[in-house]
Amino acid sequence: MKYCIEKYPMGSFPSQKTPGQYMDGYLHENTSVLSKKIVDDMTFLGVIFSSTLEVGTGKSVLAQQVGEAYTEQVNKIHKTNIPFTVDNIVFRPKDLIEQAKKLPKYSCIILDEWEDAHYWSELGLALRQFFRKCRQLNLFMIVIIPNFFELTRGYAISRSVFAIDVKFGNEFERGFFDFYSFEKKKVLYLKGRKEFNYNVTKPNFFGRFTNGYAVGEKPYRDKKYRDLVSFEEEQEKKVTRKDIIKETFVKINNNLEEVTQKRLAEAFCVSERTACTWMTEVNKDLPKEKVVEDAEEKEIINKLYS
Repeated sequence: MKYCIEKYPMGSFPSQKTPGQYMDGYLHENTSVLSKKIVDDMTFLGVIFSSTLEVGTGKSVLAQQVGEAYTEQVNKIHKTNIPFTVDNIVFRPKDLIEQAKKLPKYSCIILDEWEDAHYWSELGLALRQFFRKCRQLNLFMIVIIPNFFELTRGYAISRSVFAIDVKFGNEFERGFFDFYSFEKKKVLYLKGRKEFNYNVTKPNFFGRFTNGYAVGEKPYRDKKYRDLVSFEEEQEKKVTRKDIIKETFVKINNNLEEVTQKRLAEAFCVSERTACTWMTEVNKDLPKEKVVEDAEEKEIINKLYS
């Protein structure tokens, strides 16, 4: 079936035969149920993943289309004027709560797939905070994750209302998905997680989806790129506990000549080798002229007091 007829007139997509964006009929029916019930003090969570653990299957595209179709139905049914733009998408769990508070009630917010060493722990924290702090906003949240079985049991089974497995067809053809209802995804998670097997139960239905970023491909990719740059800058500025200890050691070693490096290393509970490494690293970071000046100064002092 087609949705957003006015937004997508003829010529909006290649080989388009009728106005509007295509969506599988069964999938549209499920988003329709959510759009009707969201006003009954409800908060919904949907999960999108890839059972093959592959990237580039089209998870973000499908998530945006689901969010767009849902928003259109909310506006029609409840006579609202809720937008669905790139502002409805965040890329890091830490941004979820802040952005959720900025969106109108009954909006759809998408937490796109994000890669980091602390991904799952931060996702779990963000979800807990979302349901504790943003429940009254009555939002429909879609979380895109790489692996359904890694999701915390409570959210995989109880909190989420559906799960969608997005996968490639033959020769990496995009546009295929399997839909799991509340009960079906529960069976999938409990039985499949033990052996990492996505074939333990059949989906409620499977379908196709076409290409087309609901918020526009360029705005989406630009925002994703800006977020990546911001993340990398934050990582570069991030000071670890080890960095603080190292910096303190170097400052004391440089300013208290009466304390030997060996004794200082013992006080800091590090080996002499580590202490030497720290001092070498600091010298590498200094301009070459400064290192030479320090070395010459030390040589002069040693000669004076020898």
